[in-house]
Amino acid sequence: MCSLDIANNKTKCYNIHRCMVLLGGITEMIDTLTAYKCSFRFLQRNNPLIGEQRNAIKDDKKPDYSFLEFLNDYTEYTKDIAVGESSHRAISLSQDNIDYSEQNDICKWHIIMSAGKQGQPVTVVKIHTKKRYNYGSDTAALYNHHVFFYQKSDSIIAIFHRQNGSGCKSVFLETANKAIKSRGIKLEMELIMPMSNSVIDATPTKITLQYKKDVISSDVADNLGKHKKSYLVRELGLNLNVNENNSIMRIFRDFQLRRIPSNEAFALIKAEINDSKEYNDAEVNVKIGNRRRKIKWNEFESMMGTYDISEKLYNAYSKSKDFVRELYILVDEYYNMITDSEVI
Repeated sequence: MCSLDIANNKTKCYNIHRCMVLLGGITEMIDTLTAYKCSFRFLQRNNPLIGEQRNAIKDDKKPDYSFLEFLNDYTEYTKDIAVGESSHRAISLSQDNIDYSEQNDICKWHIIMSAGKQGQPVTVVKIHTKKRYNYGSDTAALYNHHVFFYQKSDSIIAIFHRQNGSGCKSVFLETANKAIKSRGIKLEMELIMPMSNSVIDATPTKITLQYKKDVISSDVADNLGKHKKSYLVRELGLNLNVNENNSIMRIFRDFQLRRIPSNEAFALIKAEINDSKEYNDAEVNVKIGNRRRKIKWNEFESMMGTYDISEKLYNAYSKSKDFVRELYILVDEYYNMITDSEVI
């Protein structure tokens, strides 16, 4: 496993560039942390080892499977590249991008995963020379993502860093479960939402309901999965900052607190509006700290439970010029907030 210095050198140019862009005022980055409680369970469906694991499953036992064993399995599975069909993304991880440390009775792993979209043509442009490099749909454009794991006794907490909403949790979970399926085991990740005033989750300010129709192509492949296209027929905007839409805000709050699932929340919002049956999608304007973003309905769930570190991270970076070190400090602080809040 590598040292933090090696991991820092691998991302130094990339991180310094994006921090300079922010500090130069060209754009405004939103950096957030999202935490999950991780656990391993036996597969109850499609388990290739059901014969030998049936009694353990019946007795509700946990697999005798360590996080270190999982990392070895996962790096072996993704050392070249692994593709997530559901997430439409690809991911890669080598042992060289894993840093391990111990503090008191806590084991910590800092992992730099390369992940990004796949299955689409990509054009790469050299900024200084303006030279363009075109790649086909068999290409994956991978970017570095920082993920941190903390283990204390049997408790495993994963903290994912996201920038401008871009992360790797979905493709990580999908490929992780592919990597360990042959063991008859699955990885479960439960979102952690500490009840703390310091934790800033996405506050919806407006929802725009949309009615979209699919584009029917003569090419059958274009009508399937990620290739499927649609066009907007009509939309309806609802301001969530006015009293008239308080009932919809209550639905959002129930959704954010995990009292209702995504599909039920969407159905309840539609029920609050006359002639809304045809609406089948939505965009949500959200406020994250002092920043505002517009996201798709199916992306809103991933914004819940986020902890905004943008200001702290870049203020610290402007003094130290060490992005990874400052990120690590803030992740440690967030982990301590979670454990101190006793929500796990």
